[in-house]
Amino acid sequence: MATMPDTTAGKITAWHEAKTETHREHLGASLIGHHCDRYLWLTFRWASTPQFSGRLRRLFDTGKREEPRIYEELRAIGVELHIDEDGKQIECRDQTGHFGGSVDGIGKGFVEGPNTWAVLEIKTSNDKAFNDLRNQGVKKGKPQHYAQMQTYMGLMKLDRAMYICVNKNTDDLHSEWVAYDEKEFMGITVRSSMIVLSSTPKPRISEDPANWQCKMCDMHAICHQEKVSEFNCRTCVNATAVEGGKWVCEMQKKQLGPEEQRRGCAAHMFIPDLVPAAEPIDASDTHIEYKDKRSGKTFKNGGFAVTSRNFEADRAKALGVSAKVPFSDEIPF
Repeated sequence: MATMPDTTAGKITAWHEAKTETHREHLGASLIGHHCDRYLWLTFRWASTPQFSGRLRRLFDTGKREEPRIYEELRAIGVELHIDEDGKQIECRDQTGHFGGSVDGIGKGFVEGPNTWAVLEIKTSNDKAFNDLRNQGVKKGKPQHYAQMQTYMGLMKLDRAMYICVNKNTDDLHSEWVAYDEKEFMGITVRSSMIVLSSTPKPRISEDPANWQCKMCDMHAICHQEKVSEFNCRTCVNATAVEGGKWVCEMQKKQLGPEEQRRGCAAHMFIPDLVPAAEPIDASDTHIEYKDKRSGKTFKNGGFAVTSRNFEADRAKALGVSAKVPFSDEIPF
């Protein structure tokens, strides 16, 4: 993925690529329309950090830079806007505090409903996706965007949304007046609660690693290639999401702040479903014992046995195999 900064363009791209990703603390409304429950759960539980090329990071930034332009244009045609000026975002969360997002704006004075306050959602798209959107409408053409707007309308008690998409190839605009759908919002509410409150991952949409949707997913390595999940509190069996958007450690009986969650601790034990190629056979307050599915040997995750922070190396040592290559490639048994 790394870009060779041997030109000015390459150096700029490398600068974008060097930026670090941080996990979002809540389950985002922009993701809730995703087709896979397991993906949403793994994302919420910080199982893996997506890696983006410098070009893609710059592309994301281009989309954000389009927003001020749309704000200026809307105000120029008489729309009254409330937006996230001065870094104060218009946020909304559900009753758990773990699901929601930040709207691009709230406006009144749109041609389609001059006297109606509406959620504003601004997106950019390439030419092909833009033409599909124009032909199909946002509900069919961009279901994740549609679910995002339904979430915002439901949480903010508004019954309309203005969707504006910019064609990045031609600068053409598509605007769509979207009505609130109570049934859709209730379905989203049920789904988000299921994701947030579940202590185990949801089923895969396919058991076939070659499934096209799985192959394109950021979580493919976790789901299908036996990659070990990231070390943090949210991948630990002792972490629980509670009301108010908070997390608690059941072992230490304490609330965990965001930075504590990212750091984890020495008592970390992976949620069993996140331990690849192994079956849990016993447990205590300080460890979980597993049977390796290939060798039949056992190992313990937790304490001073197979630690979560150095999981692959410690497990390889416990099983007597090499850890120089990814564990999923080790089949010496």
